[in-house]
Amino acid sequence: MTDVLIYWRDYRRNKAAEQRAVWHSSSRVLGNLESGDCLWLVTSGANLCHEAKQAGFLVATWKVREVVGNPGDDPAYPPDDYRYRVVADAEEAIGFKEPVLVDHILRPHGADKAVSIGRFLQGPRRLDEQKLRLLRAAAGPDLALRWLTGSKA
Repeated sequence: MTDVLIYWRDYRRNKAAEQRAVWHSSSRVLGNLESGDCLWLVTSGANLCHEAKQAGFLVATWKVREVVGNPGDDPAYPPDDYRYRVVADAEEAIGFKEPVLVDHILRPHGADKAVSIGRFLQGPRRLDEQKLRLLRAAAGPDLALRWLTGSKA
């Protein structure tokens, strides 16, 4: 299973529009995902109207249902710019009611805390086991229970 971290730059706009659980990208990392892989979606405090505007917050995890070529049916995501569409399994998606502060996990050591977390998270990236364990722990017991039980809880 592959776990990928994504910085959700347009979180506030997408959330307000009640976007379905899809992600468009030309990233090869996302294009190579398979069913059952997981996306960890992070945004900045500014997108949450949080006082810690520059900090990184975990806002959702999505289990991948499928990755397809972009069919071009959404004018906001033209296929020339976004080759892939990652479709999440809506039943497996977890949106955190209270975003989880994960800046201390994701910000590079020694990086200026006054700089937005998005600056350090350009482009999707695979998570290593250590960061994945830390993110799971930070996400709390609800995520842990769903992860351990395969979302049967």
